[in-house]
Amino acid sequence: MSNSSVPQKTSSTASMLIPVFAAVALIITAAVYIVFKLTQQTAYNKWAEYDDCGWS
Repeated sequence: MSNSSVPQKTSSTASMLIPVFAAVALIITAAVYIVFKLTQQTAYNKWAEYDDCGWS
């Protein structure tokens, strides 16, 4: 009897985890970038109210 109907396990655990870790790293990097940009914009806009009075 042949085992041709039984699928062979061709991928290892490492080859399955690498894309998962890459996706998680990409999501974390995007979140850090968004938070950084928001804090940078908030710090910049904090002084925007002084533009009219000449203190900037």
